[in-house]
Amino acid sequence: MKKISFALLFIAVLLFIYGCSKEKGTGFDFNASVQSRSDNKATISWTELNIAGENTFTYSIYLKAEVLAENITGNTFVIENLMGKTTYECRVVASRTGADPLETTVIFTTFENYPPDAYDIITDSITNRSVSLCWDQCADPEKRPLHFTIYLNNEIYLDNYIHNKLNLTGLLTARKYNIKIDAIDDQGNTTTSSTIIYTLKKENALLIMKTLAWDGNERTYAVYLPSQTNTNIPLLMYFHGAGGFAWPEIQQSGFMDAAGDNNFILVYPQATIWDEPDIPSWNVVEFIDVDDFGFVREMLKQLVLDYSVNEKRVYASGMSSGGYMTYYLAFKMGEKLAAIAPAAGLPTTFVSMPQALHSKLPLMHIHGTIDATVSYFGGEYSVSVDSTIAFWTRNNACVASPIVTYLPDIYPNDGSTVTVYTYESPFYHKDVKLYKIINGGHSWPGQPDDPYTNRDMDIESEIWNFFKKYSLE
Repeated sequence: MKKISFALLFIAVLLFIYGCSKEKGTGFDFNASVQSRSDNKATISWTELNIAGENTFTYSIYLKAEVLAENITGNTFVIENLMGKTTYECRVVASRTGADPLETTVIFTTFENYPPDAYDIITDSITNRSVSLCWDQCADPEKRPLHFTIYLNNEIYLDNYIHNKLNLTGLLTARKYNIKIDAIDDQGNTTTSSTIIYTLKKENALLIMKTLAWDGNERTYAVYLPSQTNTNIPLLMYFHGAGGFAWPEIQQSGFMDAAGDNNFILVYPQATIWDEPDIPSWNVVEFIDVDDFGFVREMLKQLVLDYSVNEKRVYASGMSSGGYMTYYLAFKMGEKLAAIAPAAGLPTTFVSMPQALHSKLPLMHIHGTIDATVSYFGGEYSVSVDSTIAFWTRNNACVASPIVTYLPDIYPNDGSTVTVYTYESPFYHKDVKLYKIINGGHSWPGQPDDPYTNRDMDIESEIWNFFKKYSLE
């Protein structure tokens, strides 16, 4: 009996001690954990000590020694504005009147914060005093807000800018500008993009990038308008070579000056990227499912609607792959072209010229005799220059013997000279001209970044002086 009484007494003492310890806040199982976390925030939860209907406990949150919040009655808290890839120690303290506080600690590491995605600066339009820019594809991997710093020739033009479009105004006429944009997230990570633009020379001129949805793709083309008010204006299409980009190439084109001086619209279409190793090129052999002909045809329709183009005076020129494209269009839609001037490109052996050409089309061909990329003498895929000229002169009923002239060797150091063969077409007035660059390589005459290109002529003026004589009847 005494043993039973002693046992009961011992249990009573334990219950008394436990009850006292609960009152002092020492008998609760109090823990915290991380519900979720990202690169810049974490959600913390802890044991809810309050009984339903009672809020005797309140909670305080500490990040290291800093108090983040006090008198919280729930059991979750979101910690914001954290740094990425950083370890934090968070303390949760539970308090109630008349009892010692309870404390628990949780340690967590935020995810890495990545810099904004790489992006391009797109130039929508250029005038002689302004440029319109956008960088729509710039985004943060964690979807954090971005701000931008815009530099103009290495000086800050605008800081803490939050939009992704901008119209730069007050620029100087006919100047080169280096535009750099820093995209910065809220943790200071930065991604930079840059571009170079050239403001125009003429006051009322406009250079604009246009888009056209065609055959499941968004195609682009650059348009230079020497005046924004002219109507019934001629149009010259220039097709860039393989690996080329219409923009910014058009900005440095000698055709811009020719267009401004002679009042014609200049258009640079952009090829798609399909050729190895992933360079833009024109599909002139129809080996792949890229409808460049359809794109050009639709582009011309849009240009006629937008700018009142004189459809009887549409011309085509191009270099290398663009020269091939010029011949390709001659076979596909020669009756729509007033004249063509391909350079360092030829008809392919995949077309039969007598069956393919359905018009008397004036031709000016430019080619170097030691071109190692597109041989003057043709090859497996290309007709030779001499065979092309022979066919074209027969097609246009030209005289057999050309007029031969020699351009002055203005720059002897370029290592080449130019001989011009003019085949007159007395009945149809559809002449054929060959600019044979003796010892000339694979380059556009006067190309600024090629020290070995021929510099004895202003090729853009030569081409326009040839073109301007011709119009569809």
